[in-house]
Formats: sequence, C-alpha cells, structure tokens
Amino acid sequence: MDKDFSYMGLNFNSFNLNEIVTKVSRNIYNKESTTIFTLNSELIVRASKNEELKKIYNSSDIITIDSWVVYYSAKLFKKPVKEPVSAARLMFKLLEAANKKGYKIYCLGAKEEAIKKAIKNIKEKYNGISIVGYHNGYFDFKKDREVVRDINNSEPDILFIAMSSPLKEYFIAKNKDRLNVLVSIGVGGAIDIIAGICSHAPRWVSKIGLEWFYRLIQEPRRLWKRYLFTNAEFMYLLVKEFIKIKILHKKYQGSSK
Repeated sequence: MDKDFSYMGLNFNSFNLNEIVTKVSRNIYNKESTTIFTLNSELIVRASKNEELKKIYNSSDIITIDSWVVYYSAKLFKKPVKEPVSAARLMFKLLEAANKKGYKIYCLGAKEEAIKKAIKNIKEKYNGISIVGYHNGYFDFKKDREVVRDINNSEPDILFIAMSSPLKEYFIAKNKDRLNVLVSIGVGGAIDIIAGICSHAPRWVSKIGLEWFYRLIQEPRRLWKRYLFTNAEFMYLLVKEFIKIKILHKKYQGSSK
C-alpha cells in the first residue's frame, strides 16, 4: 500500500481511526492480507537503531502514528498526519466491527492469566463475538510452528498480537507467508488494558502528550528507565530531523539561484 509521508526514516499512512477500520473491513471482504503497526516515540527510536525493524515497518501495509507526542512533532515538520491512532483505540474499534460483522478473532500475547481475563471481558462486553483462539506470548520463538499451526487451524480474520517490541514485529515478519490470516495487528499492551491490569490514559491526558507519564505512574519500576532514555533519544532525533531539513533547504536555495 502506498504511504502518504516520510518521517524520521519511516513511511507513514495518514488515516484517521475510522478510515483504518473501513480499510480493514474492505480488505477482509476482498480477502486481502493486511499488516498494521502503530508507532509511538519509543518504536521510532527503536527503528532508528535497528535496520531490520525499520524494514519491517516500512514493508507493512498500514503504518500510523500512535501518540500525540509524535503527532505534534510531525505537525511541526508540516507532515499531513490526520490524527494519532493508538493500538489500543484501534483494537477496541475493530472489536466493535468484529462483533457487528462476524469477524473471527485470535489473540496472541500477554501472560496466560491476562489473556484469559481479557477474552472473558471481551465476551462479556460483546455478546456473541467470535473469539476462535488465543495463546499467551511466552513461547520459544525459535520453535513457534505450533503457535502458527494453532492460529491457522482457528482460521481467524483478525490476529491481535499483544507482545512487546520487537518480538511482535519479528513474529509477523518471520511468519507472514505461513500465517493464514487476513489482518495482523500489533497491539502491544492493549490486552493488559482490556484485562484490567492497567488502564488506558484518558483522551485529554494523551492529547497533552502525557500518555507516557500516565503509564509510568502505573508501572514505575518497569518503565522509568525506558521512558527516561526513550524521551531523550526522541528529542535527539527531532533535532537531527530539524538540522537535516535546514541543510536541504539551504542546498535547494543555493541551487535555485
């Protein structure tokens, strides 16, 4: 799928939430395979240091900006991004669509107790939704054929992959040609949110760029180092992007004289 703009070495689509859901529904109807990732500042930083990860993102069918922090930074560089689309918001919206249209769902990732609780909560909220299978995210990735076989035997339309990065990206890239799935979506910690283990930041908190802080106060021991270094590295990437654009602008002005 063609991308709408490039930013920090990555090629993004400029879709809002409803447009992605419409696109997914159309692709399911047309039996078109679709891989989706939503990128926040942490994943952009990871991709800047990992060429394999960057290649996976740029070869995906749909890649969107996940957080308001990245949205505002992209807007500073006049990128045509419509709105941030987080993995959690996209998953919730697709669960609604699945319930209405009968799409079959498979959930992969999180701890066993978390994924069981999440599926229980999903079934309670969406009476009659078709959850055809699940598997926790703790398995040997070198011997993942059994997991792939279980997914394929379940014949899902949508595969939600709730594992940390870059595990979910590597799993999709490695098994893309073996998975008999129409739509594969990396949803990170969305399963933990649905299970009630952690909560989703209110929209106003996300909109002022503090979703990362909201998550930090829920899991300070696990996340403080990640956010400290990630935020600093993302600011460094912003400065690099600004300098690069300034240099290109000067070269263009010089050549046009």
